[in-house]
Amino acid sequence: MKYSFTIWTSVIHRFLLLWLALISTRLFFWGLNASYFDLEAMDFMYTIPFDLSTIALYSLPLVFIHFFPLNKRYDFIKYRVVSIIFYLILIIFICLNMWDTAYFSFSQRRTSFDVFLFLIQSPDNGLLRYFIIDYFWISLAALALITLFIFLDVYLAKKRKEIDTPLKNQFLHLILASAVFFVIARWSFGPKPLGVLDANKYTLSENVPFILNTAFVTLKTIQSEQFPSTSLIDLKESKAYFNPIKSVVQTKQSNTNKNVVFIILESFGDKMIHQTINGVKLTPFTDSLLDQSCYFKNGIANGKQSIEAMPAIFASIPNLMATPYILSSFCNNKLNGLPSILKTKGYSSAFFHGAKNGSMRFDSFSKKLGFDTYFGLNEYPNQSHYDGLWGIPDGYFNPWALSKINQMKQPFLASLFTMSSHHPFNIPKVYGSEISSKLTKEQLSFYYADESLRDFFDKARNMAWYQNTLFVICADHIPQQFNGGVKSIVDYFHIPIAFYTPDHSIIPEINTSYFQHIDIEPYVLNYLGIETNYYAFGNDVLTSEAICYSNGNYYILTNDSEIMFNEAANKTVVKDKSSKQSKIYENKSFTLRNKLLLLRLKSIISRYRNDLMHNKTSVH
Repeated sequence: MKYSFTIWTSVIHRFLLLWLALISTRLFFWGLNASYFDLEAMDFMYTIPFDLSTIALYSLPLVFIHFFPLNKRYDFIKYRVVSIIFYLILIIFICLNMWDTAYFSFSQRRTSFDVFLFLIQSPDNGLLRYFIIDYFWISLAALALITLFIFLDVYLAKKRKEIDTPLKNQFLHLILASAVFFVIARWSFGPKPLGVLDANKYTLSENVPFILNTAFVTLKTIQSEQFPSTSLIDLKESKAYFNPIKSVVQTKQSNTNKNVVFIILESFGDKMIHQTINGVKLTPFTDSLLDQSCYFKNGIANGKQSIEAMPAIFASIPNLMATPYILSSFCNNKLNGLPSILKTKGYSSAFFHGAKNGSMRFDSFSKKLGFDTYFGLNEYPNQSHYDGLWGIPDGYFNPWALSKINQMKQPFLASLFTMSSHHPFNIPKVYGSEISSKLTKEQLSFYYADESLRDFFDKARNMAWYQNTLFVICADHIPQQFNGGVKSIVDYFHIPIAFYTPDHSIIPEINTSYFQHIDIEPYVLNYLGIETNYYAFGNDVLTSEAICYSNGNYYILTNDSEIMFNEAANKTVVKDKSSKQSKIYENKSFTLRNKLLLLRLKSIISRYRNDLMHNKTSVH
């Protein structure tokens, strides 16, 4: 059999080419997302284990076929098959990593397998095509890199000299090569191979996406997410620090006949409201609505994506894992969703979202929560209003949704999830140059969404049910275009949350306590005074506390402290904000208050894992 110098030469060449491809795409990724990272020289070295492991994992089929002992008359076929496999691996590496060059600003993490699966299976698959077209220059760069590396491979193949290798020697090489690549793929001699969370052992959490690569993350997340088998704290002991079983006792001041309307504003993070850009108030109506509400200025989202908001808002289930709850294997667990609880008290309910039915699986999950009906693009009567990609713009959809709400039997629960302030920010051309010339395309979409919300309320005020309604206003997550300017973990999740009642049964105020998505359901149930027992991770009293998860780190936030816990690295960091200058303590002796907060955080994580795995996220 003919090979260059030794049977290993072409494999080594191709291994190095794949490594160079990963390095090139990472540099490209870093160049476009540098503002998200605070890198040191060693961070570049920390990429090596993940890159080599990735190459070895993907190359196992190539290595097996390349070294498999066959008669020399099959040389041509074997060479062609090995080349095809190599080119497929090369294309996968470059395409996946170049995808995250653009998509990272939306998620702040490397894209996992479930996200790609969702994009492929989603009825919004046009969004995937649009994203590629919208970032066509990245697509062209990926194509150029693929062409370059294929050219280099062909060039090296022509330079290689070929010699014969006896069949028995080929068999020995096969065993040796399989062993070498298996060890490199695992990057561990212990019971567990190198994993995504292991990146936290090497660098700061904000730099984890840099040292990882998308091909590695995608392959490692093909299987459903599995929690560690060991608990952070004994479950019996954890009840002293956290208990998700809540109860509401009916009082004389109950508002059991109040209607409830949720307004979930797409990407209306804290940095979007109360903004004036080039003399234009970006969200004037939302600003005025918050002034008339019980406005929690330190609102916290329990996720970074729209798909993570629904379980948190309506079932008080936060996102404390890499996979969004709706896409996880736990999505069919029993839940005490707000719609199902209110249904037992005679409430009718409906969920409105102008996107395609099936988008982010909102339609099916709304049913899971207990909503009676779902209204999306399919139900909207005038398909000519479709923006051609995402759905029906807010200016068209909101009034139609309001007309449907007006037909609902009272008391009712209705939720309107807005859409127009979502990438790619397609809105009708309704503004003249005086406005549009002063705002970017993204900013104009928020202005449009705000004006559409104004129209919704202007019409709702004239309806009979309006005065007897609690309005819940919140964002799903922070806006993508401001993510690069974050300075703390709070900035990643900082959103407005407010409760507005036209009859002023909830007194307007600005509350600086931490208040999160998962606190909304307990707050609403307490306000309504509906006597019930339910399961929730949120607080049923105002404790000024929030929890969040990012890149393997768990956080518990209070007005005095921020505690970060990383299980993989066995690392705890406390940021003490009680003094004039914040102090950071890492794995040192903490105050009793911070020790108790850490125990509470570990109790929440342990209960979360246990109850999700054993389908105990319900009291019924």
